[in-house]
Amino acid sequence: MKNIYRTFLSLLFWLVVCQLPALPGGYIVRQNLVWYHGLTKPPLVPPDAVFGAVWSLLYLFLGISAFFLFNKGLQGRKKTAVLFILQLVLNIWWTPLFFGRHNMQLSLLLLLVMLAETFWLWADARKKDGLAALLLVPYAVWLFFACYLNLGFWLLN
Repeated sequence: MKNIYRTFLSLLFWLVVCQLPALPGGYIVRQNLVWYHGLTKPPLVPPDAVFGAVWSLLYLFLGISAFFLFNKGLQGRKKTAVLFILQLVLNIWWTPLFFGRHNMQLSLLLLLVMLAETFWLWADARKKDGLAALLLVPYAVWLFFACYLNLGFWLLN
């Protein structure tokens, strides 16, 4: 019973940690929706509600991935943990750059760094837990799509 409780707390911990990038983002986006809606949009921009739903799902996948990677401790996984936390920290900064500062160039550069770092994280995670690595794939695909959108906004505005 103690082991089940510990496992549940570990899963809960990682789910909460991986939701942290959303906290400042939601506020900043709401404060800048008038600006955002005034931009010329590239093709394939989804409705606003899709972004929140997709990010919620992606953060859930990240949390489960982290749980699989770190549930049994960090023994031999310190590099993976650093890469994982770095990804979350990078993720936190995109919204303030794009929505808060309206800096489309720097936010695109950040997305490219995030995409490269996600590939590095995926390659490292793949050696440790295949399912954890697989859960990172939708995140990488969305980051690639975000690069397209960010580039489109920059070129059109």
